[in-house]
Amino acid sequence: EAIAHGCDQVVFLDAVEHRWLEELGGMNIFLVLDDGTLITPEISGTILEGITRDSIITLAGELGHAGEERKVDVDEWRKGAADGRVVEVFACGTAAVITPIGALRWPGGEAVAGTGEPGAVTMKLRQALMDVQYGRAEDTHEWMHPVVVP
Repeated sequence: EAIAHGCDQVVFLDAVEHRWLEELGGMNIFLVLDDGTLITPEISGTILEGITRDSIITLAGELGHAGEERKVDVDEWRKGAADGRVVEVFACGTAAVITPIGALRWPGGEAVAGTGEPGAVTMKLRQALMDVQYGRAEDTHEWMHPVVVP
């Protein structure tokens, strides 16, 4: 169905009301508001408790971005993209690191946050996380652990 609508991934909503954001495929979702605040669905038992998600929340705070973990209505994304309140959207996960989301599509509609291109906050967080992963920045949280392969 996603491919039929020109999409690479599917946004999963809650199974009861079909309105609360859960995940994008197997990745966590973040909305970036026009004031730089990051919003991500709260852990509810059906949402992955991702290490990448936790790392982004930590890095965002260190970079001066407020964060909210709460229920996020899909209409907040739709309306926020339309009125300029939601300026960026991205997904994150171990393999994906941070992946910008260009548009939310549904039968009969589309919501594009900002320009639909990777935004400044998204790319700043992606770079900060990758800098730790690749040893270009100090790992002050001791996230990285050497693995010895026999």
